[in-house]
Amino acid sequence: MKVPLFRPAPPRLSLAVPELQSLEQSGVFSNFGPVNTRFEQEMLERFFGGEGACTTVCNATIGLMLAIKEAVGETAHGQFALMPSFTFAAAAHAALWCGLTPLLCDIHPANWAADPQAESSLITRYFEKIAVVVPYATFGYPIHLERYKKIAFRLGVPVVVDAAASLGTADAQGRGFGRGFTGSIVFSMHATKSFALGEGGLIYSADPDRIARLRAMSNFGFGGPRTATMAGLNAKLSETGALLGRLRLADYDRILAHRAALVDRYSQALPELEFQSRAPGVQAHQFVAALLPPELGAQRAAIREELADRGIATGTYFSPHLFEQPYFQRVCATGPLAVCDDISARTISLPLFDAMTYEQVDQVAECLRSTMGVTKHRRKREHSRDRHQPQPVSSGRGDATSLM
Repeated sequence: MKVPLFRPAPPRLSLAVPELQSLEQSGVFSNFGPVNTRFEQEMLERFFGGEGACTTVCNATIGLMLAIKEAVGETAHGQFALMPSFTFAAAAHAALWCGLTPLLCDIHPANWAADPQAESSLITRYFEKIAVVVPYATFGYPIHLERYKKIAFRLGVPVVVDAAASLGTADAQGRGFGRGFTGSIVFSMHATKSFALGEGGLIYSADPDRIARLRAMSNFGFGGPRTATMAGLNAKLSETGALLGRLRLADYDRILAHRAALVDRYSQALPELEFQSRAPGVQAHQFVAALLPPELGAQRAAIREELADRGIATGTYFSPHLFEQPYFQRVCATGPLAVCDDISARTISLPLFDAMTYEQVDQVAECLRSTMGVTKHRRKREHSRDRHQPQPVSSGRGDATSLM
């Protein structure tokens, strides 16, 4: 049985014929129409308890560009956008498109988000040059937003949160991730996310005025009737996309619960792996991120190839991390990245999708355990053989290098 890494399952428009007919009859297909307006209201109520405001965007990368530009203003008071190197390329690209230089920091070994000490060190070193901080809620993990509120308030540095995979993440009291945060939080609704539409994004803030500005910016900066009063571009979600969102919302609680149960089964079946730390509450999951044992990190490619031969697809999010990618090496600045290098070298992404069964999780786990066992045995055998190889006899004269 083949098991894909993702099996995108956006809502089926073919089963929503009356809704499509109603949309067609309205004659409104974009420009924050009635379907989009209802969708935004429902999302605000479902995930943020009606507090603040949100606006849809055509995708989360454009959402990050808008949010960063809105945060730093017409003229950025600084050069750098501080973010972890263990993140997707979209965050760095968004900062670059806003005229900023990504400043990459290390990550915490438990939750794989930006390490507070690494952030603080770079903030201290480059304080007057940092225009914005862009933390990543890694794989849907609920990072500590109180820390970023303090950064914004005490240091006057704006914060834009990349929460791409976090729609549905909530604390132990059921408060959706980001609720009450007055900066911008950007979510993705890409086909590979748990809240899957195909393409789409959502920006939330507890500050309705901020969302009003972002909505105007996403409509060519029109602050008046067809009159640009601020920076802008076209980031609007279509009415069809908003309809997909409303359909997804209708059964999203079931999807979240099923994915969480599958992740739990993985962690129980694979004690040999390291998994991201857990926080109280609910975490949305895009795929299952784990770390291979240190002794098998160098064998990851062989392990993935063996799994592929058995019909199991895997990924390596995020490896290479940003500063391991040629373009970002040329255009980014960085601090030390020791933890990031280690996590990136050992990460493996295991399959997770809406229709996945417990039997498929067991199949993946069994194949991975078997593959790791064979790999460990092979490494021990090769190590033993190398130990018993005859060693070259030295002439006693040294060589040119040793004498320099």
